[in-house]
Amino acid sequence: FEYLTDTEILPIYQELSDDNNQQTINYAEDKLKSQKEQENIIHFRNSLIPYKQATEQALSAGLGEGYTDNIETCIVYWDKQVNYDIGIPIKGDSMEPEFHYGQTALIKYQSSPDYDGQVCAVDNVSMGNDFIKCVTVEEDGLLLQSLNIEEDQNGERKFPDIKLYWDDNPRIVGKVVAAFTPIEIDFLFKNLEL
Repeated sequence: FEYLTDTEILPIYQELSDDNNQQTINYAEDKLKSQKEQENIIHFRNSLIPYKQATEQALSAGLGEGYTDNIETCIVYWDKQVNYDIGIPIKGDSMEPEFHYGQTALIKYQSSPDYDGQVCAVDNVSMGNDFIKCVTVEEDGLLLQSLNIEEDQNGERKFPDIKLYWDDNPRIVGKVVAAFTPIEIDFLFKNLEL
């Protein structure tokens, strides 16, 4: 490409009518704004961190999501760096307002919570479902509690406590170290093509 220098473009600009001068300025300002937006998108995209998320499993923030041994993964993106072992999508709203449907929960593997009430991923092996809940280890099993304290029309908790007895072979997968809504990288690529 050949670029016009200041000494080449100025005489052309000076020969334009006042109306065309203003249109030229408006056009150049629009182009500069668009260029800066694309540079910001490229910078943002380059700062995204990929996270491995299980594709066939989900943590139920509700009554329990189906369990599978399938460990196929996909990549999702976030703009913060967190030390984790696996990402798992959240389904349900029992852990609102802190954890939301559609977010990815980042799990750090460990077999017991650090303290009673810690938010963990729990696998109920015998029943074949997984949960994200506040976990308390008790003598006869695990007590799973929701953060969402909404009540139904009868005044009962919408998400009552769940007790998983040791006979059912429950397993703490790990603690939830973060949760985020994945950034749609395809959206960023589409904006770059405009």
